[in-house]
Amino acid sequence: MKSPNESRESIKAIFTDPRIPQQIDVTTVIMDQIKQNKEGFFVKYKVGILVAIGLLASITTGYAAVQYYQLKNPQGEVIYQEQDVSNANVKIMDKPDPETQAFIEKQWEINDSLQPGDAFAVYIVANNPKKHIVDLSKPFEYTSLAGLREKLGDQAAVPEKLPGDFVFLDGRVETVIKRGYKKEALYQQAESSKKGYVEQPLERTNDMNYVDINYQAGEQYMKVRISNFDDVVGNTVYMVNLDRQKKEKVKVGQLEVLYTEEDQSDHVYKEIVWVMETAGKKVEYRVSSRGEVLNKNNVDKFVKAFLPATK
Repeated sequence: MKSPNESRESIKAIFTDPRIPQQIDVTTVIMDQIKQNKEGFFVKYKVGILVAIGLLASITTGYAAVQYYQLKNPQGEVIYQEQDVSNANVKIMDKPDPETQAFIEKQWEINDSLQPGDAFAVYIVANNPKKHIVDLSKPFEYTSLAGLREKLGDQAAVPEKLPGDFVFLDGRVETVIKRGYKKEALYQQAESSKKGYVEQPLERTNDMNYVDINYQAGEQYMKVRISNFDDVVGNTVYMVNLDRQKKEKVKVGQLEVLYTEEDQSDHVYKEIVWVMETAGKKVEYRVSSRGEVLNKNNVDKFVKAFLPATK
């Protein structure tokens, strides 16, 4: 296993950081998804730390995408759309300059010291000429399904089991954070700080941002991510390597579901995604796995595991 320093020789290496649990399928399919909300762009998973400085690591193909995939609700309205990342207004870099790399490393160092549920606005003095203030947080962690469900309330449906005898293993809940801080106050505090950075606690709401859940059956794992999709502009997610992925739309009752396969040399990555209303909000459900457990012929079984039981 690589050391943390070795694993971050470039931004791409962050995606294979050894601290990410092995059961989480960290791939470019998931890691390089971008959504746009009212405050600008943000990316999912570990890449979020890069957005504050306007960077996105990706494996570019030069593919100018006109291709896109849409899911519609029963009324015919587009509720989810995928486009290639080349259509997104982000700066794509394969490798950061030394100053940027040092700035990223410092964020990782601070992030490592956080406890589950922590959320801070952080100003780092060194290697930060534009004086960016970044939000660093660590999701709440649960090994008890009852505890995770209590935290979420009625905001998302989390089943105990998935098809193929997969049972709940653990989960992490990230809630919406209020950005209530004054830049100048942080700049002034930094002048007298001996740590090289200052941090200010941020208030959390009870509203779900996303929840990551791992399910296990023997030595196999499945990953589920459930995200608040309400503020996503144009209901659009931008994907890296869209041209390498095989996609097919599947109907489950009145729901439209997008099924994806991507050959990743030593395995085939498989994923399904759909959007439905939960507790009055649009919520995106995304289930991913390797191998043959999930395939286009049993998509309905996995989707129905998240639907309310019919009486």
